[in-house]
Amino acid sequence: MKLYYYRCSQPNFGDELNAWMWPRLLPDMFDDREDEIFLGIGSILFPSFPARSRKIVFGAGYGGYTAAPKLDANWTVYFVRGHHTARALGLHEAKAVGDAAILLRSCLEPAAPNKRYKASFIPHWESARDGSWEAVCQVAGIHYIDPRRPVDDVLGQIRASEVVVAEAMHGAIVSDALRVPWVPARPVQGDHRMKWFDWASALEIDLRPHLLPASNLLEAALAAARGDAIRVRRVRRYGQGLRRVLPGYMIERAAARLAQLARAEPCLSSERAICSAHQKMLEHLDALRRDQALRRAA
Repeated sequence: MKLYYYRCSQPNFGDELNAWMWPRLLPDMFDDREDEIFLGIGSILFPSFPARSRKIVFGAGYGGYTAAPKLDANWTVYFVRGHHTARALGLHEAKAVGDAAILLRSCLEPAAPNKRYKASFIPHWESARDGSWEAVCQVAGIHYIDPRRPVDDVLGQIRASEVVVAEAMHGAIVSDALRVPWVPARPVQGDHRMKWFDWASALEIDLRPHLLPASNLLEAALAAARGDAIRVRRVRRYGQGLRRVLPGYMIERAAARLAQLARAEPCLSSERAICSAHQKMLEHLDALRRDQALRRAA
């Protein structure tokens, strides 16, 4: 069975969690054969997978980046990320259990009480690439977590934080799973926003993301161009000089807002909701192991 996850031009914490977590939970389960495709963490429910391959959905979500896939007998859905995904795929709401990264609770102890960082900020990987967020964090006096760093590094920094301001959705998901309070920052680039509400719906979180300004003019131009792929490519290719326009003003403005968010009332799903989601995922994990053993024996 092939472990599929999204690979972008740079490593991304949320997607790379797949390669870190699933071999620990399902050792000896994965190979490079594409007759079976495992879809775990990420907005990766696309209509473009090979029609004859068996698609195993184990917590993945629909992000709205493409048309929703049409499920047939070659799709096996154990659970999905949230209610938005369940509706998009025509599934019963009971399939909306939560993001599979919640299973990190089976790999790691809850966050240690000894904290190194009073507040941390983790941007979306595109914001880390296009923005000036490390400089913003330096001005704001907030620890910067780069989502492009190795998974172990990012996990350690999240667990060592008293609170995490998260523009990266999996910064919030992992913080919540490991019981680190988090503050949701609405992604600067708008096409990454819907999936937050999908995940939150499964844990009964009343999600109210805070506005976050662009950290430089390049990031602002890219945000304005969203929805027009050709324009986005042109801005990214020819607009790098925008980083040098009003850098001090943009950084100071973003730093002031980020410092406000670090003091905002943080979020945390209820203990009942996170434990229930985790337990259901463990039951699905057992069912998957049994199903695969039966398939191999057949």
